[in-house]
Amino acid sequence: LSLQMQHVPYRGSGPAMADLIAGNVKIMVDSLASALPNVQGGRIKALAVTGAARAPQLPNVPTVAEMVSPGFAAAGWSGFIAPAG
Repeated sequence: LSLQMQHVPYRGSGPAMADLIAGNVKIMVDSLASALPNVQGGRIKALAVTGAARAPQLPNVPTVAEMVSPGFAAAGWSGFIAPAG
């Protein structure tokens, strides 16, 4: 399986999601927290999750490892941050 994509830089998930919903882009990678309301609202379709296991919030959505790339797993980074000083 081979997939060619072009990176389209956005200033945040909101503008990218608006373009996805409008059909201006065909696919995007986003955090579960950001995408979940639009998945649940039927505005977008979750194709796969990048974690090692299925997300409890979307138990019927397979992992990338299940679909196309055994062993694949990627997790997002989250942390507490604040302005310097």
